[in-house]
Amino acid sequence: MKWMVIILACFSFTVSSNTVVEEATKDTEKSNSADLTQFDLPFLLGDWYLINPDPENSSENFVAIKLTLNSNYSFQIDIQKKDYSVDHWEGLYAANEDTIILGLNTSQPQVYNYEGNHNLLNMNGVTFTKALPNALAGMWSSESLSGDDLLASNVSQMDLVLQPDFVFLFRVSNSDGEEAVHKGVYYTEGNNLVLLYENGEHNTTYTLQNDRLTLEEEGGGMFAVLNRIR
Repeated sequence: MKWMVIILACFSFTVSSNTVVEEATKDTEKSNSADLTQFDLPFLLGDWYLINPDPENSSENFVAIKLTLNSNYSFQIDIQKKDYSVDHWEGLYAANEDTIILGLNTSQPQVYNYEGNHNLLNMNGVTFTKALPNALAGMWSSESLSGDDLLASNVSQMDLVLQPDFVFLFRVSNSDGEEAVHKGVYYTEGNNLVLLYENGEHNTTYTLQNDRLTLEEEGGGMFAVLNRIR
């Protein structure tokens, strides 16, 4: 595998046991739900980047590595080398609370110990940073609101702050001036946006066009159009 020649400069992978692979494969087979909130390890999802801080003087032959982990347990790795060529590898992965196995569909699955949070992923001592796939980060304020849940709660204003480090602040208010505020972390996949906060979560789909963010809940509970204000 070409990618291993470069990855080995950064990772020292652990040889897997058959038991670990078998248990992880069972976990992989469980998840095929379209509902991201049913994914057991949501903070793993997304595009993770490792940037070579000084490629010209480094002995490691890469400029950047991008690792994408999807909720259907597929992954892709793209390694941009110093000559600007790109090595690509993809396949199936499995994970539990401290181990990721890449290449379940190969003869030599690679096992990595990991730890992380909503925007950092440390694999065998090498830290990747999660990046947004689009221009979601910013401050958003409602232009129009509709939906059964919003109408029932008499919501008249919605403000949403999405930070590039995957931290958010969500505030709604009604016509009487009463407010509710949630703070937490979020993750995305495709056009899904999930807000996680203490004692709850908010699962929506979104579209983003010309600095206008549209949020919609399944079942018609919420439909919100927000404009970027920063």
